[in-house]
Amino acid sequence: MELLGQPEFGRLLRRLRIERGLSQADLVGPKVSASYVSRLESGGRAVTRQAAVHLAERLGVAADVFQVSPGTAATDRASALLAAGVTALDDGAPAEAVRLLTTCAALPDVSPAYAWQVLWYLARAYERLGDVPARRDALERLRPVAQETGITHLRVRVLAALSGCDRMLGDTEGAIARAREALTAAQDATAEDQAEALTALAAAEVEAGRLGEADEHAGLLLERAAGTSGGRRVRALWTAATVHAARDAHDRALPLLEEALRIADARSDLLLWARLRLAAVSAHVEVHGEVTEQAERWCREAETALAMMDGAAGRPAELDATQARIAFRRGDLAGAVRLCREALATSGTMSHHDRVRTEILLHEAELASGAGEPAAAELRRIAEEATRSGNLDVAARAWKALAEATAKGA
Repeated sequence: MELLGQPEFGRLLRRLRIERGLSQADLVGPKVSASYVSRLESGGRAVTRQAAVHLAERLGVAADVFQVSPGTAATDRASALLAAGVTALDDGAPAEAVRLLTTCAALPDVSPAYAWQVLWYLARAYERLGDVPARRDALERLRPVAQETGITHLRVRVLAALSGCDRMLGDTEGAIARAREALTAAQDATAEDQAEALTALAAAEVEAGRLGEADEHAGLLLERAAGTSGGRRVRALWTAATVHAARDAHDRALPLLEEALRIADARSDLLLWARLRLAAVSAHVEVHGEVTEQAERWCREAETALAMMDGAAGRPAELDATQARIAFRRGDLAGAVRLCREALATSGTMSHHDRVRTEILLHEAELASGAGEPAAAELRRIAEEATRSGNLDVAARAWKALAEATAKGA
């Protein structure tokens, strides 16, 4: 049976404690502190099964008092599980959030008002875990629910998020199609909704190598996002910077990233805050031609932030890829090769486009280390495949790396 979710668990715990004349300190035990009891009672923390058993013992009640009754209405159960799942996600426990929200999503007769929230937060939990296919599946299940609610804002958000998943999975045409659908849905909506759709579309076009279209949409994006703030404006600035970086216009990308860094708030989205710093490191190194103290500081800040995110899917690929570029710039070829391989072996938030760039860097470092023809052959393969798919910026990057390595070895 399932435990009660929050805030129901907290209300029951407080009532039982007061009825018995106990203080919060009286309930303290292994892995159960007074502050934890306080947060449980306020509904600000999800409870574990081990803690529930301990609390029942201290209160002198049966452990099943904290379990959901078989007769509880579906809406009440959905409310309890949703609250517990969101709390777990906020507390940095995405795996627990997935368990709770998956249970909630499986309940019969759950109203659309609950269903869309459950699936949206489930998709966010999978994002934190770095499980892109599972996140995409949750979003696909959310699509008809969003349509049923008739809320344009929700439909745009779902389609834009689906576009991002397709982009990370290498389905650039699917990513563009979903983003265009989002933009169509947002035509008569708010500027914020239009900005969200344009962000997804420009990012997908960069992935596909359609840089002219991406540049046009990035310009529109900055116009729509001019009056926005917070995470939405940060993403708009980052997307526009990505377009410039793909064109090797790093001098235009860096000011946008620096503006985004100034307004990004780690408290509202620590993952975005960290990833933004990693993007800024790459642009900063390209502009200055060396690894500056500023770039090192951003990289350290990102690494520290990512390490604080309990329950995230291990070490993010983007961090290894960024540190590989730093190692290559410093002439640490062995370190660059190792970090590139680790990045490519890790699933997560790194896009298909960035994975290909990391693969190019790997073979460039291998060539500089004397690997010879095998590495050169891989660079030629990447360049030819990118040319056939129309991704000319990737093809140019691969050919340039091969030419430079050949010239140095001559």
